[in-house]
Amino acid sequence: YITNNLRMSSQNKRVKTNGLDDAQPGSSNSNTSQSISTPDARALARSEQAKAQLSATDVKKLEVELARFLLFADKKNIPTKRQDIVKHVLKEHARLLPSVLEGARKYLKQTFDYSVCEVDHNKNKYYILRNNIVLPELQQLTRPNHALSQLALLTIILSMIHMANNALDETDLWDTLKILGIDKSETHVDFGETEKLLNEFVKQMYIEKHKVTTSKGLVIQLRWG
Repeated sequence: YITNNLRMSSQNKRVKTNGLDDAQPGSSNSNTSQSISTPDARALARSEQAKAQLSATDVKKLEVELARFLLFADKKNIPTKRQDIVKHVLKEHARLLPSVLEGARKYLKQTFDYSVCEVDHNKNKYYILRNNIVLPELQQLTRPNHALSQLALLTIILSMIHMANNALDETDLWDTLKILGIDKSETHVDFGETEKLLNEFVKQMYIEKHKVTTSKGLVIQLRWG
């Protein structure tokens, strides 16, 4: 499918879109070549102007939510439609798509070394994630030692807290980590019991836990230590 094809041929400017043709019942050609497009500078400029109407906190929330949405779709190996992003993430803020997408790109690149690829197909736009870690580097990160694995998880958590303006609901943390295959109810092959490991990070003063009352009620928020 297109997601796998793009990851295996990151140097190509054209990709086959077998998976997308399956997703479009009206498609008549399952071997259509498809181009990867780059962000439109003018659309991004217009989006930046519209973004000024929202607070920095609200914009950051949209960026993080879009990053999570793309990760979830990637986990299911399904290209993300532009209209689905508007429907499920941006809603009434559709004009902000270019600038919010740019923020999500930076977050995914800095945190997971993922690139967001925009694909034009049958006059529709789709987005997929491409892992930029080459295989030898990936093998070095796979269980070389326990301390390095814990450091990797700590870096991910601190990055998520930073993207949430230093106030991340603990439930949001576990929802996002679950998308990445890290479930607090299960023993992870690299991190062990992740809930205990999070509490260990708190004891080591890397992270702080605070009980706060929000619109959701009483929640536990995570902050940098």
